[in-house]
Amino acid sequence: MTALKAMLDFESMVNLLSLFILLALAAWTGRKFSIRRSQEEVLQDEHVKIVLGATLSIFGLLIGFLLSFAISGYNMRLGAEEKEAMALGNAFQRATLLQDQPAQAKMESMLNQYLDARIEFYSAPTEYQRDSLRQASRELHSNIWMYASEQARQAPNMFSASLMDACNQLYVAQQETMASWRHQIPLVAWMILMVFGVCSNFLVGYHMYGGKRKLNWLLVVPCVTALALFMILEIDVPGKGMIHVAPDNLQDLRAAILHEHLLT
Repeated sequence: MTALKAMLDFESMVNLLSLFILLALAAWTGRKFSIRRSQEEVLQDEHVKIVLGATLSIFGLLIGFLLSFAISGYNMRLGAEEKEAMALGNAFQRATLLQDQPAQAKMESMLNQYLDARIEFYSAPTEYQRDSLRQASRELHSNIWMYASEQARQAPNMFSASLMDACNQLYVAQQETMASWRHQIPLVAWMILMVFGVCSNFLVGYHMYGGKRKLNWLLVVPCVTALALFMILEIDVPGKGMIHVAPDNLQDLRAAILHEHLLT
């Protein structure tokens, strides 16, 4: 329970409650319109079932389609984080090829700072902090590149060329992360999805005629629908919420480097 509370931030809770309240109001409004009908109208109102079934079917297809979009973006961010860890591990290995020990120590120190900045980027709770860490990562990479270029000019050989290639892969990996760090679902698609959600729950409430015992089931569809939309929203938003990419591979790399330092 404590871990769940830690994952749920204030914005996520507001989004979930807002979705549920909106959809519940739509179902309640449909219920109010249904109460005004006479018993004969209820019995002859078979076309409502057809419209309700068609709307729910299309709404389910839209949810599945947009969920696949959100998951593809999430997988892109997972892959980008893994590539960053691989590029950094490769850079640490190439740094050991430097023959000058002080130069090797300085390069490893700069790479460690860059690794810390990338871990903090994935762990940052706000977009403002991520922007600052993104800029810091660019500056650190620029310093790494300039220092590697200096070493290559002083000792132009295959080892320095290999280090330069590793530094270039760091830049490529970071750019892939930035390219994947965006919403996959456009605003227009969200608006259409919300319209279908409101209409579907309105028709559910409109079709749920009968006594007060029927009201016990009135909130089931809004609750389930809100949870589905909330899951898509959480997956689609990069860097925050319950479902986000964590720097697991980068942290594993940090642990491996610390372990190697302890052994030496």
